[in-house]
Amino acid sequence: QKLCERPSGTWSGVCGNNNACKNQCIRLEKARHGSCNYVFPAHKCICYFPC
Repeated sequence: QKLCERPSGTWSGVCGNNNACKNQCIRLEKARHGSCNYVFPAHKCICYFPC
């Protein structure tokens, strides 16, 4: 199943912790996965949802 990325709607500030971002995406936003990705000008928490 293909996953589409979308910036987290609940994360604020710079993303420095992949696990925290992933857990928040899964728990709060019902995403499949999450990770810190560099989006200029900083690392953002990106959630991955089924497309």
